[in-house]
Amino acid sequence: MEVEYRILNLFKSKQYDECIKLCSVALQNRSDQMIEFLQMRAMTIQTKIAGNGYEEVEYYPQQDDDYVSTAVAKTPRAGTSFLRESKTAQQFKKTASAATATAKSRGYTKTGRARSARSALHTASRASRAATALAGGAPFSAATPLSLRFMSKDDKLFSPASKTLFEYVYYCEGDVRKAMDIAFQAQKVNDTTDWWWNFSLARCYYVLGMYRNTEDCLRNALKQNKHIAIYLRLVAMYVSLNQPLSALDICKQGLSVFHEYTPLTLEQARVHDQMGNTTLALKEYRRVALEDPSNTEAIANIAMFNFYNDQPEIALRYYRRLLATNIPGSEIYNNLGLCCLYCNQWDLILPCFRQALYFSTNTENKSDIWFNLAHVALSTGDMALARRCLQVSLAINSEHSGSRRALYALDVKTSRVRKV
Repeated sequence: MEVEYRILNLFKSKQYDECIKLCSVALQNRSDQMIEFLQMRAMTIQTKIAGNGYEEVEYYPQQDDDYVSTAVAKTPRAGTSFLRESKTAQQFKKTASAATATAKSRGYTKTGRARSARSALHTASRASRAATALAGGAPFSAATPLSLRFMSKDDKLFSPASKTLFEYVYYCEGDVRKAMDIAFQAQKVNDTTDWWWNFSLARCYYVLGMYRNTEDCLRNALKQNKHIAIYLRLVAMYVSLNQPLSALDICKQGLSVFHEYTPLTLEQARVHDQMGNTTLALKEYRRVALEDPSNTEAIANIAMFNFYNDQPEIALRYYRRLLATNIPGSEIYNNLGLCCLYCNQWDLILPCFRQALYFSTNTENKSDIWFNLAHVALSTGDMALARRCLQVSLAINSEHSGSRRALYALDVKTSRVRKV
């Protein structure tokens, strides 16, 4: 009894690593369904946390339209598609020379078009959006619980055990088809009024790219229960199908049930941003910031909008708030340095960029920061220092196009001055 108590205590206190190890030791000499159940739950929760907090919308997932039956039209009507370059993205690229480190255009995985201004701050982006349904993918190991797979359908613990088994197979093993088999078998035994199984089948269909089946299951689940996860999954599906108007309609339906719910408002702002409706997107980001004052993405987008709207003083206030509420990073300090530059706060420019270089972890960020330092040097009229900063930027990353063009422009200007 002491081992079971220790396992349960570790699980309740969220010490999942120790809980899994103790479960493996306890299952070596005996078979206990309760211990296996806790081991499955602990492994599933760990995989969920490693993959994502909640399954967010992924814009433009990689897929081959030639083999997908649900591919969208190549020439959609104006204002009804993401597949175009928005005005904000065009303005964004024009001003990229002043803030390349944080306002740099990055290509979409599918279309190669520039991202909109939403991706200006790396700390506000959802860069770690892992495919949680395929996060595991590991085969059966010696410690994999097996006895729950052979539980009788007449057992009173079959329903909760089947849900646990489904999530374990879906998240830890990454076998979507096997998870679908478990869901079908559970639906035959259980009452079909449980919305969770329709939602789980929709997740499986979504991973497999079967969007029509996904929509049917989600609509059925929505009739059974108005749950926030169903609305978020519907938004993800319509975004993947390049139907932003349908995604916005789902957001409005969800907000009519869950008033001022931050994730739905945030998705609504992202959709508007991707469509190029900067004013509407900013309005939604402000609503998110009012409901959740510590939301990094909303604050970063508001700050960036003010920066490119020739209001660096207001943007500086928002970036200082990000610095106070988040872990320090090179992107935030780089933005602070640029805001100080345009606010003429010369005593804070170099300390901010020094901190940005200190926190930078990859060559691309360092190259961008040195490029911005060259812009600071040009603002003071020091051509030699600007040249050295550009040379350092190219030495760190030889493929930095902005530094190469700026260095070429400096060489041309210097040669003309010498001729005169």
